[in-house]
Amino acid sequence: MSKTCLLGRAAAIAACTLFGLAAPASAETFKLKIGAGHVPAGLWVQTIRDFYMPRLAERVEKETGHKIDWTPGWGGSLCKIGECLEAVESGLLDMADVHVPTEPAKLLAHNFTFFAPFGSPDPRVVAKAVGEIYQKVPQLKKVLEDKYSQIYVGAGVVGSYGLITNFKWDKVTDLKGRKIAAIGPNFAWLQGTGAVPVQSNLNEAYTSMQSGVYEGWVMLAEPIVSFKLNEVSKQFLEMDFGAIHTPLLTINKDTFKGLPANVQKIVLEVGAEFTARMGEVTWQKQVESVAKLKELGVDVRPATNDMRVEYAKQLANVPKVRFEEINKAGMPGEVIYEYIKTLKAAGHTFPRDWAAER
Repeated sequence: MSKTCLLGRAAAIAACTLFGLAAPASAETFKLKIGAGHVPAGLWVQTIRDFYMPRLAERVEKETGHKIDWTPGWGGSLCKIGECLEAVESGLLDMADVHVPTEPAKLLAHNFTFFAPFGSPDPRVVAKAVGEIYQKVPQLKKVLEDKYSQIYVGAGVVGSYGLITNFKWDKVTDLKGRKIAAIGPNFAWLQGTGAVPVQSNLNEAYTSMQSGVYEGWVMLAEPIVSFKLNEVSKQFLEMDFGAIHTPLLTINKDTFKGLPANVQKIVLEVGAEFTARMGEVTWQKQVESVAKLKELGVDVRPATNDMRVEYAKQLANVPKVRFEEINKAGMPGEVIYEYIKTLKAAGHTFPRDWAAER
């Protein structure tokens, strides 16, 4: 090789170092299969598809010279609801939204936002708090890695939950005997109210509401619009149960270890960007969805503070009960109170002081 070529190569390497770019001996294309049990009507799936995936591919190519080749599968085509954790664990998928409420036992501790009822209704606040919690309580990541062979990438949020029903109600006692759908961990938001909780999921919500399998849903505004539940129920009470961490983006541990270090770094950095992005887009969608519900003829009413206080009093001491349950399962129960403390530090006030009742 001539001296000129050597100098040219040295200059190229120096330029890459100067601008923080890698100079791999040979660029590779990494094929990654990614999935979710829900369809892209869910904002979290949209954000994975339209933000995380292209953002990761763009940064990897620009900063390392490598490429990402995605094989996506949504709506259960690669992993069904409640099976995505296992799909990533087995290597059937490289990445997935494992959706924590669909794994109420295995990911009990990761459902911590459900166990602090009436948390902040602002998804931006909650996304920031959840991102902090995964750093403050490293045992959450350890559970994923040690038990289920996957690495935490990012945590998404959904908007603040309320109650959509096909009947009007004003007092907690009006819920007595009514069949209300919920998913796993938010059953606790119904226990003590007299309502009859029914396990369900969004993919079957429309037909179940229409046929009378249940009379309402513990639900947030955005999926009511995207899954057209407004066509079968016309009452939505904004209870402000809180914006909730449900999407959890993970990557198979062996897949992750098989990536170059500089690509691994970008996978995790874009995961943090995904968490922040979900807070912003969820807030925007929440505002738009509430307005859309009103346009569609749904009677949207905000619950008064007195109603929230009355409702919260009817519930069991959810944080304490779950704290003990999580600890018994060998997971970090303290995550619940750490989350409550984090929200309080951000300026949120609960209608019931859960921390004082430990």
